[in-house]
Amino acid sequence: MGKSVPTVSIFEQTPLGPKHLYQRVVELLSTPGLKRFRAAVAYARWDGIGLIAPQIEKLLGNGGEFQSIYGVANGITTPDSLLYGLYLQELYSTHTYAGTIEDKYSNSIFHPKFFEFKFKKTTIVILGSANLTGGGFVRNTELGVEVCAERGDPFEKQAEAAWKSMREGSEELTLKLVRKLQKQLELASELDKGETRSDKNKPRLAAIVKASPKPLFKKVLALKEPAVRSKIFSKMDALSVRPKTLYLQILKYETGGQGNSKSQGYQIQLPVGTLATFFGVGQNESKEATFRFPTDVVKVHLTHFQNNTHRLRLRPLQNIARPAIVIFRRAGSNKYSCSIVPPKDYLRILAQKCKEQTRTGARKWGME
Repeated sequence: MGKSVPTVSIFEQTPLGPKHLYQRVVELLSTPGLKRFRAAVAYARWDGIGLIAPQIEKLLGNGGEFQSIYGVANGITTPDSLLYGLYLQELYSTHTYAGTIEDKYSNSIFHPKFFEFKFKKTTIVILGSANLTGGGFVRNTELGVEVCAERGDPFEKQAEAAWKSMREGSEELTLKLVRKLQKQLELASELDKGETRSDKNKPRLAAIVKASPKPLFKKVLALKEPAVRSKIFSKMDALSVRPKTLYLQILKYETGGQGNSKSQGYQIQLPVGTLATFFGVGQNESKEATFRFPTDVVKVHLTHFQNNTHRLRLRPLQNIARPAIVIFRRAGSNKYSCSIVPPKDYLRILAQKCKEQTRTGARKWGME
């Protein structure tokens, strides 16, 4: 007998279900024997890929592969989705490929929706209208075709040829590229609601999926290795969803003081991880920031040098007895409200909130 004919089925997604595309993708990612997952889409956002991130990471942890190609500079793909690709490369460098494709023409765009699942004996491909976004995976009406073919089938060979063509046309993702796209305002934000002026009188779709992904920075916070967390945090200056609060320990005799509790100076040091992830300052970049204390408002420039810290001059801290903890709360674009933890609460807040440390003996800090 010859090989079996590929099986073909239509997948229809409506906003109210009963089943959404991300659930089918999760099923396939969780199927025993999966060796590789590939995704090539026009648009990628963390609100979509975050829904399947746990299954992707389990696949990689078991020795499988994840390869992705996303369209960029289209005003819809977000830096968070791209930074997740770099996050995976830090953890599973030999099992991932992250590529990008930027449109070459003003009237022609990279627009595929391709999801491939490779098993030992079969390959399943989902082709359709859905992007790797929250809309494409949950909220939109989408239509796709799922094809299951035996390995070696002509369909599988065609799918492989299509992937090879896209891969050859892609540029490997780098942090430098993400920063360039962000600086040129060619990436969207996860905070964008995807609405237009004509939508303002329409009701919003109620939350349908309880598995909405947490912001990417919270995933990094959950990593067990402090050194890995610090390394990744130092590269996340392009994030669109940032921590709202920074807790920073300031130690005795930091630069600017005279060496006693009555004259500690007004300079503190910011770990590079906070410069990038919390303040959004990229390497060799400088930004003006406003810090509002109860008694004073200070404007300073934050600069991300190549070393591990940045000295920040905040005069309201000059007479603060150290060690202490400063709390920075986001109050707007490059604006922060600041307060000092009361001495009676210092040890409790240090233990509860300051769990990051660049190296032994350095100041501790935390974000949320």
